[in-house]
Amino acid sequence: MEKEELIEALGQLGYQLFATEAKKIGKKKIYAVLNELAHSTDSRLIEAFPVVLANCAHRGINLDMRTVLSGHGPRGPKKRRLEKLILASIDLLNQEGLDKPRGFDVFIESLRLKYGDVLADENLALDKGLSVSTERLRNALRRYAADLEKSESAGEKERNSQLRSFKLNLHLSTLFSPKQKELVLKKLSGEPLSKTEQEYYSRIVKKKLEALSNSEMRKIASALTKK
Repeated sequence: MEKEELIEALGQLGYQLFATEAKKIGKKKIYAVLNELAHSTDSRLIEAFPVVLANCAHRGINLDMRTVLSGHGPRGPKKRRLEKLILASIDLLNQEGLDKPRGFDVFIESLRLKYGDVLADENLALDKGLSVSTERLRNALRRYAADLEKSESAGEKERNSQLRSFKLNLHLSTLFSPKQKELVLKKLSGEPLSKTEQEYYSRIVKKKLEALSNSEMRKIASALTKK
């Protein structure tokens, strides 16, 4: 996998190094990304490993750890890197209270027996002369979680705005004819009315609005809707 392709795929999996277009990504490519990260010597890329697992869990993408580890010898250095990063990532996800991909817990205890507490030291040794900061792994995951929360908050605000707009249109359609509703919305948004529209608005629509704003009318409506 070329580095540019890897960076693009990471953007699709929640770890933005640069702005990338959101696209769907298949499991085959996810497995390739995890392997590339584990074999990289660039710490910025390696730090994305727990983020990828968190993003997959959030999106309901189930990963098979045996598939992730396939293609590597049982005692090869590449497999050891993968195993250590998987163990560190799952432990970080647990500590940060984030969802984990299904199916990984079955293997974690055996990895813990093999490698111990991989987060105990400041640096996680992956290979001879190659390590990654456990704090930077944690911080990358926390940035992802914060960005996810902001994104979901923005999405919730948008949904609430759409719901309010839907309810407003529904109530206006109940009380006004289509033409009257159009004039109400134009007036509300500050759009100019033609002379004919303004005359009709003042003669018909405004009187209806005045009736709706009357306090006694609101009391009657409130009382009757509760019966």
